Amino acid sequence: MSLTKQLWVSVAVLMALAFGASFVLSALSAQNYLEEQLYLKNTDNATSLALSMSQVADDPVTVELLLSAQFDSGHYQFIRLVDPHGAVLIEHTNSAVSIDVPGWFQKLVPLQPSAGVAQVQNGWKQFGTLFLQSHSRFAYESLWQETRNLSFWFLGVATLAGLFGTLAIRSITRPLAEVVHQAKAIGARRFITVAEPSIPELRTLVGAMNGLSIRVKKMLADESERLEVLRKEIEHDPLTGLLLRDSFLKRIESVLSRDDASAAGGLVIARMVKLDDMNQSIGREATDQLLRRIGEQLSALCPENTERVVGRLRGGDFALLAPGNNATFNLAQEVADVLHLAVNHPGNAAECFLPVGATAMEPGETLSRLLSRIDTALITAERNGSGAVQVATTEAQPRQITDLESWRVALNQALDADRLKLARFPVIDVKGQLLHFETPVRLCIEGDWLTAGSVLPWASRLGLMPRLDIKVVERALEEIAEQGKPLGVNISPEALCDPGFRAALIQKLHKAPQLANSLWLEISEGGAVRHVAEFRQLVESLKPLGAKIGIEHVGPQFFRIGDLHDLGLDYVKIDSSLIRGIHENPGSQAFLRGLCMIVHSIGMTAIAEGVQCLEEMRCLTSLGVDGVTGPAVKLP
Repeated sequence: MSLTKQLWVSVAVLMALAFGASFVLSALSAQNYLEEQLYLKNTDNATSLALSMSQVADDPVTVELLLSAQFDSGHYQFIRLVDPHGAVLIEHTNSAVSIDVPGWFQKLVPLQPSAGVAQVQNGWKQFGTLFLQSHSRFAYESLWQETRNLSFWFLGVATLAGLFGTLAIRSITRPLAEVVHQAKAIGARRFITVAEPSIPELRTLVGAMNGLSIRVKKMLADESERLEVLRKEIEHDPLTGLLLRDSFLKRIESVLSRDDASAAGGLVIARMVKLDDMNQSIGREATDQLLRRIGEQLSALCPENTERVVGRLRGGDFALLAPGNNATFNLAQEVADVLHLAVNHPGNAAECFLPVGATAMEPGETLSRLLSRIDTALITAERNGSGAVQVATTEAQPRQITDLESWRVALNQALDADRLKLARFPVIDVKGQLLHFETPVRLCIEGDWLTAGSVLPWASRLGLMPRLDIKVVERALEEIAEQGKPLGVNISPEALCDPGFRAALIQKLHKAPQLANSLWLEISEGGAVRHVAEFRQLVESLKPLGAKIGIEHVGPQFFRIGDLHDLGLDYVKIDSSLIRGIHENPGSQAFLRGLCMIVHSIGMTAIAEGVQCLEEMRCLTSLGVDGVTGPAVKLP
């Protein structure tokens, strides 16, 4: 029973008890008073009538007329004249008087006043005895009216007390609702803080819970910072701060294996020629300073709001990876310009030649093929000796669509005709049970079914991602309704920032609430941390509908995931660059174990992407990963 109902019941019981006590006291008091007043009236009337009758006692007719006149002029229950021997001489009674008082009330509060008695004399002789009883109707009606007034007053007071009590309870429970919300959030491992209420008892409770949330958040921040330090020690070159070769190549493989807009992009490699000769001519310290300047200049090309990464492959080889970048020559020219600034620094006394090679990446191509192509470009640039960048062309099959406007027409035609389908790749838990299917989109362009990595970069450049993503959601909901299998859909950053897309998505899930529980929506780590406000708004709108929401490609910026700890996200997918060869890398194992601990501490499921073999899968299970997906994952 709610507090409000309990309040009303309590008020009703208390007022009923108070009314009962008041009624008993007032009824008893009124009963005694009315009986006494009726007795006095009876006595007075009987005495007065007896005196009048004594004066004409010798005339029986006149006596009877006086008695009848008295009876008719008043409200009497009876008037009776009895002779000295007890015989009734004259009697008038009126027992049929109507009374506007319930019978149960008359029985509950009976009025039984004594009759008035007086002696009628005839000279010195007793003529008879007069008995007179007034009717109690008016007394009952007065008592009944007073009782009704009392009950109405008590009912009014009870109503006002209940209303004021309800308002007081609502005032109390308003901050209590926030306390309950915070308690539920902490129970779901969402450590949020709320404003402390003015009620002392609740303020103490909320203060303690806020303190818990702050301590846990600080613990997560400290652990994330510790893991970030560990990651940099494992993956980064201590001299330049750039990614080491193995980590950089794993990052390339991760991008090539994706099936979204960031699957394509550009790769640039610059080589510092004759690094050993430079060490001998200007000294190791000066050379190290030059390498650090190069690292700083290249890092400046990788702001936090992009997925660009830069690495040091070996002594004098530097590389820049730019997922989703289609302007490979411009990217290579950027690298060449910043390298020119680094080597032409006033503090540099050595002559440096840094040839630059670049190539575009094709979605799904092998790492060895990509490196072979860019090595060719780098060797060509080194042989030319002119300092001009060299861009290697891809060996992909030429397409009829090459310009942006033609892509606009083709993509719009495909979307208008619903020429799209969803591929399926299973995501399973550690027991082999299906969690959901990943469903990258396939579009039919000029009769060919193209992968997401081939068309999404163009859709992104044309601003068509919101329209494409809502189409994918519609198709996913249709397939969930038909087959009942949970499906995972990727939401692009462009769609996330589009108010029209968010409104359409919420509307579709409102119309199909029974399907929302089987829909897994995910956005890339970069998109989530770059658009925190929009992501938060989307999560807060969709979580009540039952949809599961997560972040994919988690790794490079995982330390910022703590900023989203209060959203109640359901899962994260750890980037394949952290998974590749995990069973052979103790340092990566320690990092991944800590990452899983942080993910679990805020109530999320950890899923590994790009699992290549059973050895990786077994190692991931021992590190605390809850689910896996990738080439090695098959449904039983």
